[in-house]
Amino acid sequence: MKKFSLIFLGCPKNQVDCEKIVYSLLKEGYFITTNLKEAEIVILTTCAFIKQGVKECENWLKKLIALKKKGVIKKIILYGCLVEREREGLIEKYPEVDCFVGLGGLNKIPLLIKKKENYYLPKNKQVLIKNLPRIITEPFSYVKIADGCNNCCSYCLIPKIRGKYQSREIKEIKEEVKELVDLGIKEIILIAQDTTLYGIDIYQKPSLAKLLKELIKIKNLKWLRILYTHPAHYDDELIRIIKDEEKIVKYLDIPIQHASNRILKLMNRPYTQKDLIKLLEKLRKIPNLVLRTTVMVGFPYEEEKDFLELLSFIKDFKFEYLGCFIYSREENTFAYNLEKQIKENIKKERYQKIMETQQKITFNFLNSLKGKIFLTLMENKNLGRAYFQAPEIDGYVIFNKKDIKIGEFANCKILERKGYDLVGKIIEK
Repeated sequence: MKKFSLIFLGCPKNQVDCEKIVYSLLKEGYFITTNLKEAEIVILTTCAFIKQGVKECENWLKKLIALKKKGVIKKIILYGCLVEREREGLIEKYPEVDCFVGLGGLNKIPLLIKKKENYYLPKNKQVLIKNLPRIITEPFSYVKIADGCNNCCSYCLIPKIRGKYQSREIKEIKEEVKELVDLGIKEIILIAQDTTLYGIDIYQKPSLAKLLKELIKIKNLKWLRILYTHPAHYDDELIRIIKDEEKIVKYLDIPIQHASNRILKLMNRPYTQKDLIKLLEKLRKIPNLVLRTTVMVGFPYEEEKDFLELLSFIKDFKFEYLGCFIYSREENTFAYNLEKQIKENIKKERYQKIMETQQKITFNFLNSLKGKIFLTLMENKNLGRAYFQAPEIDGYVIFNKKDIKIGEFANCKILERKGYDLVGKIIEK
């Protein structure tokens, strides 16, 4: 009996790949275990967007190599973005790894294990592997509608790692969503590097609105959530359908990155602060809309006045949730060669100011929910999420254990805030 373990690092897009890998190996007769000491094969799925992600991958590799040298595990498979980023150099750096698999080899892992191939990285950037079944382990499911990226932000390696934007056909996505809903999944979360650019390659224009119109027709689909939207790719039709359709969760993730026109231009973000204001004012007309954004501090040439402009923007627009990255200087990006790199201590100070400011905004928002009743998706025996909470990043609603099935909905009255979580009481309504 061959047992394998899978270590998942990175974003929800990686999670979808992991679910497909697990299915493909179970189908071939392998058994999965969460105990590394029981596994013959360990698959490490990697993130390589920034140095911090690469370091995490390398730390895990060191642990696995140590276990292999002790005879605890027999094979190490390295899959994903780190293989695409470092390519053949990994073979020399980590000779103990048995197989290096690029993103295009997602559907070939069982075959590569049997063939004992050491390296699989197709020359073409075909990273969107279609029509592969998956193992679903949560009461919600991510659905990848596209892969790759055309945006070419000056700080980002994703287009080099994952290639050009590649959309899936609407029919194929709709079939997958229907299958998931038929299995009992109540929340579908659409993901891509840029969901709002969906369809540009196969329909010659952004077509997320067209996709949403088809998905909302699916019977028994309760929540449809959209992550990773790009500020430059919204249009009025998309905003209208998000506003009008009940199944579409009134929660949007819009990484703005910055608010200074000078820094946005250096980042190669195709919009201005004025454009952002216009978009956000339109979106705020959607009743009960909750917004999450991501910003970056410490980008090359970011002066104090640029930072203060960003901080002021955050205070003015009061995003309910916000994540902040400290700029990471990555080789083979345009920004890597910019002369005026910001000192690390200044980056950290700016990060701290942003997070302190945002904490007050988020806590005020959460405090305002006290006494209100929300439909809540049960994820655990005493944890759930309301519409304003995306998985893993926005906190939970905590409640006393009740006889409610995981994956079902219940009405929950918010009693108090507990850090970034909420304490609630399940009620009959």
